[in-house]
Amino acid sequence: MSCKIRIEQLKQSIWNGNEEIAKNSELLLKFKDDNQKLYRRAQWHQEKKDKIQRRTNKLSEMVEKRNHVLMSRHVELASLRRSYILELTSVIFPIGEVNNVTRDPADVISSESDNAMTSSTVSKLAEARRTTYLSGRWVCDDQNGDTSISIAGPWITLPNNGDYSVYYNWVEEKKTTQGPDMEHSNPAYTISAALCYATQLVNILSHILNVNLPRKLHNRQFCGENMNRWKFNRSVIKLNSNILYLCFSQHVDLDLLHPLHTLRNLMYLVSAESANLGRSGPFEISADLEDSMEIVDPSGAGETDESGEEHISDEETDLGTDWENLPSPKFCEIPSQTVELMESQSTLLSQPIGSSSAGGMISSAAASVTSWFKAYTGHR
Repeated sequence: MSCKIRIEQLKQSIWNGNEEIAKNSELLLKFKDDNQKLYRRAQWHQEKKDKIQRRTNKLSEMVEKRNHVLMSRHVELASLRRSYILELTSVIFPIGEVNNVTRDPADVISSESDNAMTSSTVSKLAEARRTTYLSGRWVCDDQNGDTSISIAGPWITLPNNGDYSVYYNWVEEKKTTQGPDMEHSNPAYTISAALCYATQLVNILSHILNVNLPRKLHNRQFCGENMNRWKFNRSVIKLNSNILYLCFSQHVDLDLLHPLHTLRNLMYLVSAESANLGRSGPFEISADLEDSMEIVDPSGAGETDESGEEHISDEETDLGTDWENLPSPKFCEIPSQTVELMESQSTLLSQPIGSSSAGGMISSAAASVTSWFKAYTGHR
């Protein structure tokens, strides 16, 4: 009996084992099928990846070739711009250095006061004369007054130290003394002509170099009517700002630049020795030079003889970031008269209408209806 039970148990175990094997076989087939699907999908993704990689490599090669072409075009464009600028500054607007005949005051002091002053005092005076306060520090300026820079001819020069006070002093003197000006070699005329030529050259260089200037300055700004001190200084600051902006765009050495040296900065910009003349691309702006440029004569800072409209139009010509500084909106108080008027109207509406006024309104309405009816029947 026990053997039969054991045999039955073994048969049951065999049947359970066979059933488990069948289930596992089905699962194995399912897993194989899933693995084949995943393998085919992996192959498809690999082919797609290879295709994208080939396209990426092809596009990278194309971009690299076009970058080489672009660089060569930039080099050709820079060379063409350079030739145009050098031709412009050699034929129409030649810029050069002119030595002044004036004698150095330090030499005069040394010759007249040999017994009173030592050589060290004279050298200190000469060094102080050639020193300029710039960007919070004292810098040596060897060309401070010893030379002048000419433009469009050796007779049209500007003081190298940026002191153009001769112009507005002459304008103020001309206001007090009326009459014809018989001086043909007036320094004010020379300064005005040099600044006018410099403005024209800067605008042409901006067009050739494809650089948008931060300040808008017309070509006839310095050759029109006589400007007072404030307007003249403002125009000179705009011109110097545009020149420095062009120098920044052409990577001129910052150690050579000075915020007040108008024509000297322009001479460094268009120099044939400048390797970056005609370049294109991004550039950085020196904040120290920009901040040092806002130097206005204190005695003329308050002289704004211009009207409000002229002042606004002058400020509207600036193309920098000043337009982003919008004024805060002004809120005006609502007058109390409006409230009183509304209260009076509400009181009138709340009052009852009298019989006389009601009768007048009815009669006028009846008359208008009658006239309209007569006109209608007359037309028919």
